[in-house]
Amino acid sequence: MRSKKQGWFPFESVQYNFFDNPARLFYMKAAMFGIEVPGYHSYKDETARMKVKLFGIIPVMQASGHEMDVAETVTFFNDMCLMIPAALIDKKIQWEPIDDLSAKATFTNGKNSISAVLYFNQKGQLINFISDDRYDISDMKQYRFSTPVKEYRFLNRRSTISYGEGIWHYPEGEFVYGKFYIKDIKYNVEKDSQPVSAKSMNFLPEPLL
Repeated sequence: MRSKKQGWFPFESVQYNFFDNPARLFYMKAAMFGIEVPGYHSYKDETARMKVKLFGIIPVMQASGHEMDVAETVTFFNDMCLMIPAALIDKKIQWEPIDDLSAKATFTNGKNSISAVLYFNQKGQLINFISDDRYDISDMKQYRFSTPVKEYRFLNRRSTISYGEGIWHYPEGEFVYGKFYIKDIKYNVEKDSQPVSAKSMNFLPEPLL
């Protein structure tokens, strides 16, 4: 992952998605200049918050508000399209066909409504997701956002994406800000199971509300 002001840095993440009441809990542990920087994104009850801490102690970045709510609604829907295609029959989604290999989808979660165009190949695999509704939190402006899928493989007996990219389409050109490799996906995880984030990422998520 990288930003306009910073070069590439490695990170690992674990996330939980819930669909009856849409929620996304994203835990990340990055290493910047040899320093551990954990981060936590929370999207629930139509509201999103982000907090990043140096050593998991000292706050270095936090964000919330309308722009975050809309941005994380796009991210949540992007997750649905990329990793949980069975969820795309949800009544919160309205579909508009474009041609044989693309369609526009509008996803509404309470006060937040966002749209994206989905592109498929001849096998029916999703190969790109493009939305103009996501905010870049670094400057709180909306830019075109896309997540082209580069590879598929079988994981836990399911064909799923294994590598994709996150791209901002700035006025000056495309900027690949993230390269994502999926290691594992689990569905219908037991509610009383030990949170992976607490065991493997060495920090406990704290409430942001």
